[in-house]
Amino acid sequence: MKPLADWPLHERKALRGVLTDIDDTLTTQGRLLPAVLSAIEQLRGGGLQVLAVTGRPTYWAMPLLRLCGFDAVIGENGASAFWLDAAGRMQSWFYADAATRRQHRAQLDAFVPVLQAAFPDLQVADDAAQRVGDLAFDIGENVAPWPAQRIADLLAFMREHGFHVTASSIHAHASLAQFSKQVTSERVLRDVFGVDDATARAHYAFVGDSGNDSAMFAHYPHAIGVANVAHHLARLAVPPAYVAMQACGAGFVEVADAILAAR
Repeated sequence: MKPLADWPLHERKALRGVLTDIDDTLTTQGRLLPAVLSAIEQLRGGGLQVLAVTGRPTYWAMPLLRLCGFDAVIGENGASAFWLDAAGRMQSWFYADAATRRQHRAQLDAFVPVLQAAFPDLQVADDAAQRVGDLAFDIGENVAPWPAQRIADLLAFMREHGFHVTASSIHAHASLAQFSKQVTSERVLRDVFGVDDATARAHYAFVGDSGNDSAMFAHYPHAIGVANVAHHLARLAVPPAYVAMQACGAGFVEVADAILAAR
């Protein structure tokens, strides 16, 4: 990873949009601070799209779209997406129809006792009721952060039982269907905003911090980690191209300032 200061001015100037994770990228200790909301507003005021791409649940994504002024919000690591049409009406996309989603959720709920028998202290994430595509488990939000090896063991156990898995800085996720931040981001940019993938790779940046951002870091040449990405490098197949000096929300503001300085 190169320091953010090494990001060439002409590349920053050519940007059309920013894709960003939320937890521990926009948030600091679970909060969206005023400076971050201001940075989002300034980016959009500077003519850039801002899309949130998060592991947070579907029923968080809908209010975040309007409250934070995002151009789109992709939830549950790619299970759902929301945006506003030209008339300001909310539009949505889901990885599967409602009946299939209910069936998947029943199977996930049935797996919880099996998982907790192997990991007795494992807790279902407190946002589980707002999810439609995956089930999340707390590995660092309301509990002491789990060690890297224990997270690896947890993910391996879920895989062995036929689930697709990923982990952020706070949650481990299991799903019956395979979806990802990168694939759904590509779909939304193409189908909603008319931006093909080659254009997105050349003119959109991604900002993130942890393991469930791995595919985004690998896909987007203009990928930046906030400083706390250093805690998760072992779980990244490809690290981000650049790294901010600051962590969490302050790191996002640092990235936004670097982009806006080139406008």
